Amino acid sequence: MAWTAGGGTIAPGATQEWTFDWGGNGDVGPQLIQAHPLNPNGLLYTIEIGEVLVGAHLSYRARVRNAGPLTVSFNWRGGGV
Repeated sequence: MAWTAGGGTIAPGATQEWTFDWGGNGDVGPQLIQAHPLNPNGLLYTIEIGEVLVGAHLSYRARVRNAGPLTVSFNWRGGGV
């Protein structure tokens, strides 16, 4: 993976939506992104990723769902080609 960004904690069964902005024009963000669990036995699913174009600026969205029985700390990691 080429980068890590942001992070937090997520409770069992919870879903969070995150927005990522890199401030450029065109496709400057993640082509691949996933929530990376930092706790043993953490089970996270990155369930949706998307892009929204506002003028010439792309903003990226990702949703993470905690499918395990524990509260999990995580960060986002990703990269592109």
